[in-house]
Amino acid sequence: MFRGITKVAVLLAACIAIGCSSSINLEVRRATPLVSERNTSLLAGVGRADITPRPGMPMAGYSANANYGKGFRTRLFARVIYLKPVDRGPVALVQCDLLTGSELVHRRVAELVADKTDLDLRGIMLSATHTHSGPGNLSGSNFYLMNTANAGGLDMKFFDFVTGQIAAAIIDAYNSRRPARIATGSIEAYGFTRNRSISAYRANLNADPVKARDIRKAVNPMMYMVRIDCYDVRSGAYVPAGAFTSFSIHGTTVPSQNILYNADVFAYIERELEWEMARKYRNTGFVHAVVNGTHADNAPDIISDGPGYKESRRLGVGLGRKAIGLFNSLEKQLSGRVKVGAALREVDYYRNNTVDGIAICDTPRVGNTLLAGAYDGGPTPILNWLPFFKEGSKRWIFTSGCHGNRRIALWPFQSLILPRDEFPHRITFQAIWLGDIVLLPLPYEVTMESGRRIAETCRKSAIQGGMPADTRFVVVSVSNGYTGYSTTPEEYAQQRYEAGHTLYGPNTNPFITAQAARVVGDLVRQEEFCDNPGPWMFRLTEQTFYRKYDEPQGRRQTLAEPELRRPDGGEEHWLLKWADVPPTLINLHRCLVSIEYSEDGAKWFPLEERGISVDDDGYDLSVTFTGELTGAKMGIYETRWFNPEKREGRWYRFRIEPRQGQEMFFSKAFKS
Repeated sequence: MFRGITKVAVLLAACIAIGCSSSINLEVRRATPLVSERNTSLLAGVGRADITPRPGMPMAGYSANANYGKGFRTRLFARVIYLKPVDRGPVALVQCDLLTGSELVHRRVAELVADKTDLDLRGIMLSATHTHSGPGNLSGSNFYLMNTANAGGLDMKFFDFVTGQIAAAIIDAYNSRRPARIATGSIEAYGFTRNRSISAYRANLNADPVKARDIRKAVNPMMYMVRIDCYDVRSGAYVPAGAFTSFSIHGTTVPSQNILYNADVFAYIERELEWEMARKYRNTGFVHAVVNGTHADNAPDIISDGPGYKESRRLGVGLGRKAIGLFNSLEKQLSGRVKVGAALREVDYYRNNTVDGIAICDTPRVGNTLLAGAYDGGPTPILNWLPFFKEGSKRWIFTSGCHGNRRIALWPFQSLILPRDEFPHRITFQAIWLGDIVLLPLPYEVTMESGRRIAETCRKSAIQGGMPADTRFVVVSVSNGYTGYSTTPEEYAQQRYEAGHTLYGPNTNPFITAQAARVVGDLVRQEEFCDNPGPWMFRLTEQTFYRKYDEPQGRRQTLAEPELRRPDGGEEHWLLKWADVPPTLINLHRCLVSIEYSEDGAKWFPLEERGISVDDDGYDLSVTFTGELTGAKMGIYETRWFNPEKREGRWYRFRIEPRQGQEMFFSKAFKS
């Protein structure tokens, strides 16, 4: 949930930063992809690439309350599902462990893969998990580039790293394509979320009276899944290859004080199914891509020790087990005769702000309640209880203007501080048709009721065009870009946090709904299209976060032997402190740390938990750069093994993989 500009001063700081920092013009061209091969059956492939950045990137989601990342607790990945039907173009469902999608990243990735795949921009869907503990600074608009994280600006080295890794995952998925079968399904998963803006939901004219009485019922409980099995030459059978899952939950189980990159609750949902397939089928290449749905007012139901990794794991593992059950239930429904299609349309709000008689504001505005933040984990001190700023503060008079009940921050000077061109206005609408499910990727955080209205209107439009009446429509938030929130007009009038961040006024949701319905209707009639001008020019503020370091002069060495720590209220862990090559060379996107065990102190083996290696691809090994260097210009690092195994008679040790000519490194052995 981008917590917005959580301090009034940040607006002024953003202005100063935009005025004083250097600008960069990035042009992205619309490249022609390879010609698709003539296939006689449905093809599919999967890919995965690590997008964990080096230490030093600002973390996005909690805005000014966030920190620079110093390492990671759970690695960040881009996951890809490639699908090619018999008679139409391919699609690539791309999921990233990031706060939001980005129109800049979306376009650049399409450009990068064009000469190596048959994928056009139309068929590439770039969606985020919406973790609030990942790197930021990837937006295609200066407003979000400068304000989603604790520091703003586009670092070109980081941008090239992320887009290159995502492109590599797509190319891997394309190159691994094989005959495939898919199945779609859904289940309800209550008990993991609650509605954080129940008063706004109750204001809807069609609010469900049962849901309106219970914050844990006034949520979108639906977990949707597409299962993909691919033909295995060795066994002569179709075996699980991947899954694409959508669930509605904010990525805010880990609070703003955090300093480690992580995928929040999604890390566990993703890995639980991936590891189950590794145990069951010995398929370590299985990919589980998880994206967010109508999560804008659906917060994680944190109930025990408050926000943190314990609750993140509890909720994530529970949802992961739900995903395993859903995946297994789809086995008998697999089919290779599935309709697949894609459509994409770009709409410039500054040139076309009316559709079907519905008009949005021609100038976006930030509301006071955005500055105050949301109450669940990210309220702005003082502002969150001040009149005219706290959630629910709305204008009672002079409401006839375009922005209605919104109290506009720093009115009438906001346009001087935040120029119109800084806001996102070239908006991507897309629809992906997969059998009896149509995905509706949107660059918004969509409330539960807002999403229901979008899906229902799109369903009616599709049926009119001849699509089967039992087709399900699934809104996928924070996809292909980011444009704030989408609330219903009734919710907007309540001016809670979500409404304060609905930039284009009370008609935002009706406008989005009409645009999405048009795309779906045209998809049914044309089967596939790309209504998109290109090339694209992005004028953005440039900043450098990837710090340079001198060449190291020393060798790896232990700085503190493994030590068991039992912090009050925290997670028990073993801590190792060591010197290694500086962050420019450590390559955090490659496996670095794992645990080995021995029964006799002589022979050592990789430690496994339920058949899965205990290493830094999992939940319980973190890596942190302390920010300090030794006299030999080596970086000082810490690794922690949380929730360690305790088995009588066993010895354990940390194993550190080679880096930049530095040999493999082992810690001193220890017993739990």
